[in-house]
Amino acid sequence: MKEKWTMFSTPKEELKQLLVSLGTCFIGEGFIQVKDYPFEPSIAYNQTLIKKEDIVDFDYDARPMTIRIKNELIFISIKHKEALIHFASKNKIKIVLRPAIWDLILEPFLDTEFTEEGNKRVTRLLVKYGLTPKQINQLRDEVEIQMLKYNFDTTLWEWCSLDASDVLKAMRLKYNHTDFRIFYKKVIDIALLSHP
Repeated sequence: MKEKWTMFSTPKEELKQLLVSLGTCFIGEGFIQVKDYPFEPSIAYNQTLIKKEDIVDFDYDARPMTIRIKNELIFISIKHKEALIHFASKNKIKIVLRPAIWDLILEPFLDTEFTEEGNKRVTRLLVKYGLTPKQINQLRDEVEIQMLKYNFDTTLWEWCSLDASDVLKAMRLKYNHTDFRIFYKKVIDIALLSHP
């Protein structure tokens, strides 16, 4: 039986945990230090010092920005944009423009109308990245209740964009340690998809 959601039914303690920050970031000479990163499977959770040579690339156009280390994305607040651009330039770190795949997957949970025509358009785009319509629907079904809580019960009311970091914030409360680790890998793998 499918779980149901009623607006504003989420307990206050859960609401506080849904809108967790991405931690703090300090940009030093040849390294980035991340503290209080909320996603336990991430290398940034325990390893707060990220050396310049470990960074594969950097997307400063993403919201939040992302740095890639091996096959993982670390989400960094946009308030560090200028410092990170300088850091990337100085250390010759590749700049990329990653597709916003999770933004497309999460469109139905925005505070705006999501029409059948819009769904077909988004599905066509996602199929170009290798996702099937069945996978798209399964992902949306998996995250639906938590994303509704995240965007509406918290009164975030986001109407432009929800991304990979948002779905991770929402789902970390739903899953136990093992299940969240599996979900985290799935989110990052999808976020790293690119055109064939």
